[in-house]
Amino acid sequence: MENDPIRKRLIVFGLIAALAVGFMARHYWFGPGKTTLTFATGQRGGLYHELGQAIADEVQQAHPHLHIQLVETTGSLDNANRLQKQTAHLALLQNDTQAGAHVRSLTAVHPELLHFLCHHKAGIQSIRDLAGKTVALGPKGSGSEKFTREFLRFAGFSKSQLTLVNLPLDEATQQLMTGKVDALLFLTGLGNGACQRALQSGQVHLTPLAPLTASSDTRFGAQILADGFRVHYPHASPHTIPLLAYSGQPVYPIGTVGVKAVLACHTNLPDEIAETLTRTLYEHRAALSQKHSAFSSLDEQSSTAHLQFPLHPGAEKFFRRTDPGFFAKHVEMMGFILTLILILWSVLVWAQRWFLQSRKNRIDAYYEAIDEVINRLNDGTNLEEINELENTLLEIRQRAADELVKEKLAADESFIIYQNMLNGCQQLLAQKKQEKQLEQG
Repeated sequence: MENDPIRKRLIVFGLIAALAVGFMARHYWFGPGKTTLTFATGQRGGLYHELGQAIADEVQQAHPHLHIQLVETTGSLDNANRLQKQTAHLALLQNDTQAGAHVRSLTAVHPELLHFLCHHKAGIQSIRDLAGKTVALGPKGSGSEKFTREFLRFAGFSKSQLTLVNLPLDEATQQLMTGKVDALLFLTGLGNGACQRALQSGQVHLTPLAPLTASSDTRFGAQILADGFRVHYPHASPHTIPLLAYSGQPVYPIGTVGVKAVLACHTNLPDEIAETLTRTLYEHRAALSQKHSAFSSLDEQSSTAHLQFPLHPGAEKFFRRTDPGFFAKHVEMMGFILTLILILWSVLVWAQRWFLQSRKNRIDAYYEAIDEVINRLNDGTNLEEINELENTLLEIRQRAADELVKEKLAADESFIIYQNMLNGCQQLLAQKKQEKQLEQG
């Protein structure tokens, strides 16, 4: 008789296990058929198209029953219209894009920063020097064009003071390098390839937006700049283009403004698919970051803040991690297990913090190693020492790559800063080596 309660509990747990196995069998052995999702991205070769391709590859690899078909578009506004007309299931949008009531957010993906590039002979030191200049914007009707025009209006420019031309980013940078346009204002993710190529040409430099007026400070921060702009344009946010983000440029951090790029969908996207897509992005964040550095900005804590479009219920389920149906039905039985889970969760949180701190300590070591190479280079070196420093830098790169593959380092903003420092140091070494060779030549 004393064993009856134990037997009853064993029977209950056995039934629960049987139900769980049955559910898993139904899900995996008799899983859903192939589902095709249309994904509106952007122009081929552009950032949105690259990000869309990376997302599609990871989702299809993780979930073979989902097939994602990429569609080339002109940008955010086109994407929003396709969602509204239900000719696309998914789209990448700027958070400031005007869209209908049926658009929903899955997550913010990365910040898009306003880049201000100028030809070195144009005599432009800040945004207030643009009067009478020819300025390239994004394609007609694009989100970048809209954002840039709003910023120019905020900076006090009228249409008659500027010559504005609408060009795709690749063409705009080509014309900027040849001097056909004086400046380029474009909203894009940090590390954009077209911007990188333009800056490497030696004909173009990154220019600070400030000062906006003759009396304002030359280097006021991104927060102050964004606070003023947000009075006129609420979805803008402060950002910084870090030191040496583009092969030796900028030589000091540049404050700028930007807006979030959002993975969006139509409101009728099934909750299960929306939850699966959102979960996959975060579970495959490391793999995505290796394909494109923009994904290193994925962050559960901030990716749902200040979104213009309401969060889709499926994405909300992922962020809240709730499954009320099961726990509501078995609350008494699961109480003890839930307690154990909470204890384990606390241990895991502590372990995660320890692990993240250890990763930070590792990346700090690489910062110090590169800084030591730069200091030795600045102290004066001969060709033999420069060759030795090059070998040292190669060893640093190889060790960091090995630790990244082993996930001892995180593919986050700190790693991007390390890469920028490494590339900048490598360029300094090459320049110093060339100078020494000419001296001995």
